Amino acid sequence: MYEHRYRENSHHGFPDFPFHIYTIEHPGNIHTILPIHWHNEMEFIYMKEGSAVFKIENQDYKITTGEAVIVHPGELHSGVSDDCEGVLFYSIVFKLSWLSSLHRDRIQEQFLIPILSGVSRLPTFLSTHKKEHLELLFYIRQVLSSFACRSLAYEMSLKANMLLFIADSYQFELVESKTISKKRHGQENRQIKHVLAYMEDNSFNKLDLNQLSSIISLSKSHFCKFFKERTGMRPMEYLNFIRINKAATLLRTGSYNVIEASLEAGYQNVSYFSKWFKIYMNMTPSAYKNMYSTGV
Repeated sequence: MYEHRYRENSHHGFPDFPFHIYTIEHPGNIHTILPIHWHNEMEFIYMKEGSAVFKIENQDYKITTGEAVIVHPGELHSGVSDDCEGVLFYSIVFKLSWLSSLHRDRIQEQFLIPILSGVSRLPTFLSTHKKEHLELLFYIRQVLSSFACRSLAYEMSLKANMLLFIADSYQFELVESKTISKKRHGQENRQIKHVLAYMEDNSFNKLDLNQLSSIISLSKSHFCKFFKERTGMRPMEYLNFIRINKAATLLRTGSYNVIEASLEAGYQNVSYFSKWFKIYMNMTPSAYKNMYSTGV
């Protein structure tokens, strides 16, 4: 299951190696597979099994087995799936500066700095039906393989494949100039990020629509419409999603029982908690806890 990361402040990897790969697996009938969030790192999402639709900013991208999407730093993104067989995908998260050279040579000046500064951007969607994309998808699979094996100097192999990915993106003319967002769109992004951060920080407290709508000075009706358009969820639905994912994380540790996880996540009524847990996890909290304790 996906561990919630809405406004990511955590470090991916280590200070001297800011790179990590997450494996995310969901059974069938789980609609939201990646809650809306953002971070300051680059992210490659590679679909190993199944299909899903990932929303990056305001654009939807449907990817199937063997395809990928690329999320640039600061971009809001989320994912949903109606695949009845479930999905398995990898999230490759790293700092772009990790690829930089100590010297401002021609490579740094002409190819890396434009991407680092946000002036240029890598292709967002990689399809198995386009010849020029197949080579880039090959590099992603090489990265996954090297990270899984972790043989001596695998870190060099990872960086080499990432640089080859960027080099071929330029050679195939897939690197694009960044489109300047409209002022209104940029403002809406800042507003929704502000609301999501507030909900994340206060999810264990009692929150209502009056509080949430006042954060960005909208009426309740306008706020609900705005929130649904930006996240695909109603505000209270999203709040419950945050809480349930927090509770699920606690249950997976084995250190919390159902009541304790419910209270820690912000629920005072266990029956209400169980109702929402079953909606999002497709099983009861007890069954979920037992599944991880038995290693099934």
